[in-house]
Amino acid sequence: MALWEDIAKSAKDAAAYTVKKTEELTSIAKIKMSIRSEENNLDKCFSEIGSLYYAYQRQGEDHTSEIAALLMEADQVKEKIKCLRDSLAKLQKSVICPGCSAQVTTEYEFCPLCGAKLKDAATSGEQKNTDDEA
Repeated sequence: MALWEDIAKSAKDAAAYTVKKTEELTSIAKIKMSIRSEENNLDKCFSEIGSLYYAYQRQGEDHTSEIAALLMEADQVKEKIKCLRDSLAKLQKSVICPGCSAQVTTEYEFCPLCGAKLKDAATSGEQKNTDDEA
């Protein structure tokens, strides 16, 4: 009987692990889709800004207020993308390099691509030093 109970427990544990990993992968996929959608929105903003500027240069039409509104919208979209990338990095147990915006695993203290000091790694290093001194 104990053998069957062990097998049943192992099967339950494996199923729970599979469900957890599936949820993580689903969350990652949703965030990546949101990032792509926001990048498309940003491209549309830039395209519209370019079209309005072209109309200004060629036809003398004043689109200053429309361009200003699109610039603000582009800034908001860029901030959404940054938040989404931060969320994605957190789910994938990594950090975003402040120097080159590369996604880097948390085991590094410095970015392997550009050499910039990683904020989260610096924070965890300070915590280790504080713990060692205590």
